[in-house]
Amino acid sequence: MTCMPGEGWTIAGWVRSSTAPATRFAIAVLCHGQEVARATADNFRQDLVIPGEADGHHAFSVIVPDTKGVGDADLTAFDVITLPDRQRLPLTEQLAAAAHVTIRASIDIIGRDRIAGWLRNEAAPTTRLSVAVMVDGALRHRTLANQFRSDLRDSGLGDGRYGFDILLNPPLSAESDHTVVILCPETGANLPGSPIHFPATRRFNEIFRQHVRQTLGGIASARQRDQALAFLAEQADQLRFQQGREDSRQTATLQHRAAQRLGRTDADAATPPRLLFVDDRAPDPSRDAGSNALLSHMVAACDLHYEVSFIASVMPPSSAAIRQLEDQGITCWHPPAYPTVETLLRSQSNSFDGIYFHRLSNATRYLDLARLYMPGARLISSAADLAWLRLQRESIAENRPELRMAAGQEKVREHMAAWASHAVITHSSVEANLLGAAVPTASIYVVPWHLRLKEPPLSFDLRHGVAFIAHYGHAPNLDAAKWLVGEIWPRVRAHSPGIELLLVGSAMPDAVVRMDEIDGVRVLGHVADLDGFLRSVRLTIAPLRFGAGIKGKVLESWASGIPCVATPIAVEGMSLPPALLPAVASSAEDIARLTCELYENKDLSESLADAGREYIRIRHSEERVRNALERSLGLPRVSTTSK
Repeated sequence: MTCMPGEGWTIAGWVRSSTAPATRFAIAVLCHGQEVARATADNFRQDLVIPGEADGHHAFSVIVPDTKGVGDADLTAFDVITLPDRQRLPLTEQLAAAAHVTIRASIDIIGRDRIAGWLRNEAAPTTRLSVAVMVDGALRHRTLANQFRSDLRDSGLGDGRYGFDILLNPPLSAESDHTVVILCPETGANLPGSPIHFPATRRFNEIFRQHVRQTLGGIASARQRDQALAFLAEQADQLRFQQGREDSRQTATLQHRAAQRLGRTDADAATPPRLLFVDDRAPDPSRDAGSNALLSHMVAACDLHYEVSFIASVMPPSSAAIRQLEDQGITCWHPPAYPTVETLLRSQSNSFDGIYFHRLSNATRYLDLARLYMPGARLISSAADLAWLRLQRESIAENRPELRMAAGQEKVREHMAAWASHAVITHSSVEANLLGAAVPTASIYVVPWHLRLKEPPLSFDLRHGVAFIAHYGHAPNLDAAKWLVGEIWPRVRAHSPGIELLLVGSAMPDAVVRMDEIDGVRVLGHVADLDGFLRSVRLTIAPLRFGAGIKGKVLESWASGIPCVATPIAVEGMSLPPALLPAVASSAEDIARLTCELYENKDLSESLADAGREYIRIRHSEERVRNALERSLGLPRVSTTSK
């Protein structure tokens, strides 16, 4: 029997016939001789099982609320009888001893998120008493005071197993008053120091802001300004620490770890692994392939039931970008609480299970910091492409010896990042093999990104033009545009004068803008509705002479049902099926010939378009991305029922 002030009594026990163990007894609870509750003793208890004799279904548990008039009753006021013979059930030795409890206790820690102390029965030191926490009149937590504390044992208090440590999740709100009562349910008595009142904290309002402005505005000397700056910096650090502790769900994490130590398997104790993604800026699917890959992997991680968050290392995200990420279940950390990646790692230290660094620049900058602040986290580096390979090819294509040195430096940095990471993600099988040969100890995974199949294009006869779509701030794309317009397109126009080249994309330099003056070339720049635009062209072209990684615009073309004429570099690492190989050519003459053929041959064009869509459907499906990403992350999954 246990009492909860303001709630009532819980009365539990068991009854079984030794001669007829299959019989289920009805019981009644009496208080001062008056019946206050009834139940059937048919609940299961493992300790009541007798193999071959009793199945363990002999227990009962009854809650008698205060509304039944038992609020002022004590243990001696209750009786439990069987029905219909009204035989009185005996009290257990433990229950009888509880009627004579002499408590000795202390509350050592009391806060909005944690209550800790100890509780001992001086009359029966080998028994363990319960501790209950009531917040504003409602039961919030209950546990047994049986944790070991060496300080109690060393002070002569028996075996020292009288401690309790209760984490409140969520913590008590600072926006309102709270009254916390800590009591021993066996006696109904408060522990020393209980109840505790938590007043609401002062709100940060305009009156307070005005006071701070006036105070700071009245500072007249450099010494006072230094003191003010030091004080404000200290307070800002404290606020960020508090925010980090709250955002990291430290209380829930501690509860989960405590449950694991105690061997609990209940789903409610589990918390999903926390996975942080880091990139230069918030992903924008219309900007580049890297953004699409990063966003796809974050969404896949959400689907795997990880707790996913993101921080930008260079450019703070806009309000719209934050909303877009949060709409997909991704938390976006940003100023003022988290002005830098280091601020986030420091204030939420040891709380992330995995950190995914997108691009080499972020891996080289933050791997050591992550290892310092998150020693238990799995560190994953995602290489959008191998920069050293791209620079090396560029140095050969443009005969620029100075790029060879830059390529060598990038090669060392990329290999060191692979060596220092627990896992490396690349999108290209070719680059995975190169990196694996250079860093044999690295764990390298080829992980694609998801592309959805777009609305089918217009019919062949209604489509016109050949499109080159690119981000022209990227050196390989700018070189491809110059080669396309200077050498390939004159050959195309010589064979088919009516074909028009459409240059589409962002960051166009003046040299590209002026190409609009060339006959048969139209410069469109950024197109807001790229999907709609792709439905209207006959084919796309990707005449890259150097570069690295997987080319997103080639994949986008195939996803839209549009064939793409490409160089071997443009489709490197894609492991093309035989059906797509006829669209690959190397020389300006072969590219021009193939472009004209695809533009005029409906059957060949549609055959390649179908092969491209099938490639996207199989190689870039959500399931394939999830499975590959899960292997690379190497983190435990949490079932949907426990999230």
